[in-house]
Amino acid sequence: MGKIRETLIAGAGAIGSMVAWEIEERLPGKVSILAEGERLERYEREGFVINGEPKRFALCDAAGNSEPDLVIVACKAHQLGRVIDDLSSHIGPETLILSLLNGITSERIIGDAFGDWRVPESMIVGTDAGHGGNATWFSKTGTIFFGDPQNAAERSEWSPRVRAIADFFDRAGIAYSVPRDMTNRLWYKYMLNVAVNQVTAITRQPYRLIQSATIAAETREILDAAMREVIAIARAEGITLTEGDIASVYATMDALSPEGKTSMCQDVEAGRKTEVEIFSGTVIELGKKRGIPVPVNETLFRLLRAIESQL
Repeated sequence: MGKIRETLIAGAGAIGSMVAWEIEERLPGKVSILAEGERLERYEREGFVINGEPKRFALCDAAGNSEPDLVIVACKAHQLGRVIDDLSSHIGPETLILSLLNGITSERIIGDAFGDWRVPESMIVGTDAGHGGNATWFSKTGTIFFGDPQNAAERSEWSPRVRAIADFFDRAGIAYSVPRDMTNRLWYKYMLNVAVNQVTAITRQPYRLIQSATIAAETREILDAAMREVIAIARAEGITLTEGDIASVYATMDALSPEGKTSMCQDVEAGRKTEVEIFSGTVIELGKKRGIPVPVNETLFRLLRAIESQL
């Protein structure tokens, strides 16, 4: 596995443009944004605004060809099919792909398209990034967790693909973690999203709704119940999540700006399609598969579908 030098970002929303900014700050000219058609023209014309400052990134035409060493996919779940099509001529013989999508299915979908060996499991936690138009804002960039499903404690024993990405993130100044049990951490983030994103989207409230200093008992009951349904399904899938992980979710939320908003809340407020299918939709699907009742997530799903019908 060669050294990662050139990076391509597929999906220039809140997370994608924030990560592009991080890379460009430390490694100028080593990151580009994938775009096509009207989006490419708009990016060329208007550029980006990051925390109030105009910013230009190199652009890569989806209709062209390139062979980046690393592709970071940061689109919405319902955009993944189109992004995979756009990437079809931009995956070289050794290109690795890191997915920062929410949910627990994107690695499999990308792996089916381009090869599982390219796609370690990954997620991002702890960022309060927001996005609208060509502008992105954040006070916390968060931490990217990635790795093979199981990783050695010693860096020297990580797989070549994991070491290559870690070396690049070291040079780019990107905060990351390679946990021993990455699959467990992926499910932890999924549990967090299922509860936090959906409840804040339905209520159209910022993080203060779910922070320790301001949370109502009824809100916590709903959040806890939604997470416990994920815990039950995870157990059936061979993944161990605990009450301690629920406590960790609230600790993560407490560290964010009270006025920040989840990506799903931002989608609802902006009249955009949400990711309800990969959150409560997947919980419902796995619940049926395992014979586990998930009434809270069924209710959240119906409420979000009702909201979407009016967008």
